Amino acid sequence: MIRNFFKVVAVVTSAFLPVAGMAADCVEDAGDSVTLRYRGKPVQAKVIESYTALIAPRDLTNSRGVRLNDVAAVLQQDRANVHKTGKLDGDGYFSDQYDGYFTSLKQRSQFGSARYYTACYMTEADNAALKSAIVNARVEGAIWVVAFRHPKGGLGIYLSEVN
Repeated sequence: MIRNFFKVVAVVTSAFLPVAGMAADCVEDAGDSVTLRYRGKPVQAKVIESYTALIAPRDLTNSRGVRLNDVAAVLQQDRANVHKTGKLDGDGYFSDQYDGYFTSLKQRSQFGSARYYTACYMTEADNAALKSAIVNARVEGAIWVVAFRHPKGGLGIYLSEVN
């Protein structure tokens, strides 16, 4: 009975802890390098590329007309649209930018196996809202995408809304 009491207390207590205060993996700072909170400790990671992406309705379907329903696929299609057609979505402040990394299908395919991160101050609800905004082309502004070398190998992607 006492063991069950402590389980209940632990569950109830954890429900009131702020998400940003927990040791979840997230990005503390991004610029020329990324400060990644990885397994509870800050780790520096080398930035490969950063750019802004305006997620438009044409980014939500692939070249076969199939509706894309996950962030990785939408970001990959956005970069394909930029590099294959050369047309940038938007005009003015909120628009697609060219990047020098996701220029080939091989490079763009890394979106599928990348590890995705948001800022440490974002709550789970914020993260869910950002994901929904991307897959439904309802981002208020643009998405800042920062690609970096993950400490465990492979690609890391930091996403932040710019508005």
